Amino acid sequence: MIEDITKLISCFVSGMSDYRLYPDNHQSVTNHAAEAIEIIKTLNIEHFFTITVNNDNSMLINGVRVSLSTPDLKKFYIRLRHKGIVTIIISKGLRVDELERFFGDLASSGNFFHPYGHIAVKKGDKPPLSEITYSEQPLKDDIFQVKQIYRDISIYGSINMTSVDAVIGNIIANVRQGRNILDSLIPLNGDAEDLYIHSFNVSTLSIAQCEYLGFGNALLYDIGFSALLHDVGKMLFPRELLDRQYALMETDWRLMKKHPEYGAALLSSLKKVPEIAIVVAYEHHMKYDGTGYPEIRRTGRKQHVFSQIVSISDFYCTLSAELPHRKHLNKSSIIGILLEKAGTEFNPLFISNFIRLTDVVPY
Repeated sequence: MIEDITKLISCFVSGMSDYRLYPDNHQSVTNHAAEAIEIIKTLNIEHFFTITVNNDNSMLINGVRVSLSTPDLKKFYIRLRHKGIVTIIISKGLRVDELERFFGDLASSGNFFHPYGHIAVKKGDKPPLSEITYSEQPLKDDIFQVKQIYRDISIYGSINMTSVDAVIGNIIANVRQGRNILDSLIPLNGDAEDLYIHSFNVSTLSIAQCEYLGFGNALLYDIGFSALLHDVGKMLFPRELLDRQYALMETDWRLMKKHPEYGAALLSSLKKVPEIAIVVAYEHHMKYDGTGYPEIRRTGRKQHVFSQIVSISDFYCTLSAELPHRKHLNKSSIIGILLEKAGTEFNPLFISNFIRLTDVVPY
């Protein structure tokens, strides 16, 4: 039964995603709805099929407790929490067109649900997660710690692992709260703090990608560590270069392209730093197709998987930032660019995962 339930939820998640990705052609949505109904029939429900959202990262489906053991189960659970849904009751006789409309309501940004003949949606008394206000003070504390970590590395040649553990632990906890991951990113201020905020945001997006892929805690820590320190090589640049209010000149750009090498060298000189963090610092501006920088002979060796994931996070955070010399791009535009670069600059599998995670439709 658990296997059938997992397949059913995958149909729901695919239906939601395709509804948003293909607004002018819902044939795939129809197919997912039809498949879901066939699965429900195999469960031999007598009258009702129920889905109940618990507060302990689990769901009850027809009375069976289901943990969030797959990316699609996590995605569905988070979506229901965002919508403020506590119970869904599906009665016998459900039609494909009803389920298609339900997929559309789940995929929408609002909290409105159409009336259905065979689907009842019950909401809780608490506001949806997207409406809850979170305190900014813990985030400010994290950014301060990131600043201290970067400065300790560049000035004293040491790393405070206790601070690193605390920051990464907080990021993992924030990712698992179920908020829209893009809305949880911290806006840049256009000042000296931007490097640390950017690093924190890239770590957040990288951990979220891996959490959605189903990685365990140890790998989440490693990707979080690697992403948090991917730009540490920039600490060796003159302050005025980092705080510039203008686009890079050619001489500045040649220097800036050295930061992956500087970062890898800095991290390799420290004790207790995971080896993968050194690799990511060096590779995060390399491309999936072998281009990018630093320019090296790869002899068939591809960019490391973690570097591929961090490069997507870095790209998104860079283009979404409002800078004095460049306007930011909106979410949909960035997703569209990522799709265009899938298979060349970025791993198409990870681009697909990123889009499903963020639930943003490209223009």
